[in-house]
Amino acid sequence: MLADFNADGIEDAIFLPTIVSDLGFGPGGAQGAVLIYHGDGNGGYRLVDAPEIYGQPTLLAADDVNGDGRIDLAWTVEGCSTFCVKEVQIVTWDADKRDYIPIIEPGAIIAEGAATFTDLPEGAPGQGKQLLLTGGVSGAADGGLEIEHTEAWQSVDGRPFRRLSWTYDPENANSTCVGLRLIEADAALHAADLIGYARAIELYRSALNPALKACSIYGVPAPEELKLLQGLATYRLIQAQALAGDREAANADLAALQQGQPNSAFANAAAQWLESYTTRQDAGAACRAVQPIFDKETLTWQITDHFGYNHPALAPEQVCFVPRNK
Repeated sequence: MLADFNADGIEDAIFLPTIVSDLGFGPGGAQGAVLIYHGDGNGGYRLVDAPEIYGQPTLLAADDVNGDGRIDLAWTVEGCSTFCVKEVQIVTWDADKRDYIPIIEPGAIIAEGAATFTDLPEGAPGQGKQLLLTGGVSGAADGGLEIEHTEAWQSVDGRPFRRLSWTYDPENANSTCVGLRLIEADAALHAADLIGYARAIELYRSALNPALKACSIYGVPAPEELKLLQGLATYRLIQAQALAGDREAANADLAALQQGQPNSAFANAAAQWLESYTTRQDAGAACRAVQPIFDKETLTWQITDHFGYNHPALAPEQVCFVPRNK
């Protein structure tokens, strides 16, 4: 691929050579490299960047994907073990640093899926193009939920690409699982500094629909799983409402949680967190105050790890949400 990557008026080049060997990390033993060369103005080229690659690289775009007027370079790296995973990497030339810098946050990874750039949908907060990760396998070695999903990543106001949404195929019967609905809601919550809290609140509320079911693959009794996931959904709903400034709604849902799950870990954590946040307006401090609850009550986070590949699980320190801008 030839283009002027560093905007100096001289044509540059990117090569992605690949070989197959016993040492390759990619499909069928494929192993490649990403080599970025700058033209020297005399018909020659010099190597300026060769990031470490573990697997098979494929060029995704050499275009202005974040809308800042400069050419960006995007590729996928596919590595395989028991299954194959694609990771999207995007870089752009930084004239001040005289180097290529990443312009996507970690985590743009999909198992057995596809990555493409598309036009932004109407009303999207981002600029440039939208990165979509689609498809994916969701089974685990001993089971799992076979259901595809779509992740939308955008660059907003010149910042690195971030995941703004995660949605499952609504036509798939497995999408009625409470745990998967929480993953959709969590993605919206983590993007709230860019898109607001309304979408997360809507999704957490819909996750409490009594028509939804338990779908753990590791033998947790359905009533116990539902109680845990509904408790987590309500706890996160209360956080989103309070952070959005709707204390009245947060108090109402806290009362409902305390009535439905008296003395549960989530009810106790929600009450303590809301009191602390209301008093101090410090979400981080409020989360630190309730962290011992989640460290002790391990099922509060382990229940999110029961659905197979492509479904993000929580660690104990991730149960309590702290917004980026607080």
